[in-house]
Amino acid sequence: MKIYDTLIIGAGVIGSFLASDLARSGYSVCLVDKAADVSTGASKANSGLIHAGFDAKPNTLKAKLNVEGNRMYPLIAKRLSLPIKKVGTLVVGSDKKVVENLYARGMANGVKNLSILQRDQIKEIVPNINDSVSVALHAKDSYIISPYLLTISLADEAIINGADIILNFDIKSVKRESGIFTIKSAEKTICTKTIINSAGAGVNEVAKLIGSETYPIVFRRGEYFVLDSTESGIAPLTIFPLPSEHSKGVLVTPTIDGNILVGPTSYESDSSTITTSVGLGYVRENSASLLCNINLKKSIRQFSGVRCVVGDDFVIEKSKKVDGVLTLAGICSPGLSAAPAISKYAINLLGLNYAPSENAKKIQPYTLFKNCSKPEKNELLSKNKAYGKIICKCENITEGDILMALDRPLKIQSIDGVKRRVRAGMGRCQGGFCMLAVANIIAKKRKIPLEEVLKENKNSNFIMFDIRGGAR
Repeated sequence: MKIYDTLIIGAGVIGSFLASDLARSGYSVCLVDKAADVSTGASKANSGLIHAGFDAKPNTLKAKLNVEGNRMYPLIAKRLSLPIKKVGTLVVGSDKKVVENLYARGMANGVKNLSILQRDQIKEIVPNINDSVSVALHAKDSYIISPYLLTISLADEAIINGADIILNFDIKSVKRESGIFTIKSAEKTICTKTIINSAGAGVNEVAKLIGSETYPIVFRRGEYFVLDSTESGIAPLTIFPLPSEHSKGVLVTPTIDGNILVGPTSYESDSSTITTSVGLGYVRENSASLLCNINLKKSIRQFSGVRCVVGDDFVIEKSKKVDGVLTLAGICSPGLSAAPAISKYAINLLGLNYAPSENAKKIQPYTLFKNCSKPEKNELLSKNKAYGKIICKCENITEGDILMALDRPLKIQSIDGVKRRVRAGMGRCQGGFCMLAVANIIAKKRKIPLEEVLKENKNSNFIMFDIRGGAR
């Protein structure tokens, strides 16, 4: 049986960065997740912001790795052919002293291009700023990116460079003998020399199976509104209130795909990603203190994500109980921003050599038909007539786009997996008109019955119903 150099548990953005970086550094690596796709947890349910790094306390891993990660992202996006946009951030309010303290913290963290703006300067950038706002911190070097397409692209990159990714892998046991770990699910067995536990909300459950340290995790739920692209003009950049003890506050931000996000909440919860009327009401009330014209009636979706908080800093440490185990816990905000630097730090801490090859294989970009030039469209149509059939009218996604997503290195068979890759179902109707068509394309491509197509994870299959004869 193959023995991997490293097994990574948890296929969020951190796990996928680790898999790609290790594979491109020449190691044999396996990435596993109990879900049916990568990026199904916190990595899909956040604001998609690459923070500048002024918020974290100086001399913490959060501060160091945020600033380092921020500076890595432009080249990473270029390597992966991912859209990324430098939009900048405003932290607004009326307490000049708090803004000055944030500025000083940012300078201590090594953040560049920070400045303090007065009201007239703020209104030049955001004319519809709330009347109560008199002062702001302006950070020019923050970005927006698609967090789930980033994670997916890293997983694809890991695969073409030799990594194995095993989904629907729910760990049942872990044993270590003669320096080798044997990890079993109900159906499969994996052997590895080292383990990286990056299981997010499940990090303690995995740690108990390994016999390594567990951590006092506090879950904090964050609820959001997603506004239709018609509202994109209300916020040209990311706008935060002055932060509280537990949260950066309810923000308004553009997304890389042209929508507006409003949220999140931040309150202690379980690990479920429900949305509540109370939470969404809180977002509605607090967002009004930022901008004058937020029309939440233009919301096309509400969602939530769960932060896994362990104290005031990231936990990235080797186990003192079990040799060859590294645990990453409490990777909440700014986890996405710090992710590439976290990967580098963790690999070196484990005793491996972070040295991605410049000659590593590159993935093909997720090029959508609607974004192509006319000559490019004609060329695609000449090769594949499926590009001439619109499946998702809200987002103008073709059958060819969906088939392209299904042909990528990481093979998936879920509707939400297609949605995250090419945006079929992310428009105004949220899949109301195209979901069944997408499911049929998946079933035909994978040569499986429609009932085996998943909406998202295990047990989210379709139920076929004959209105004359009942369920079947």
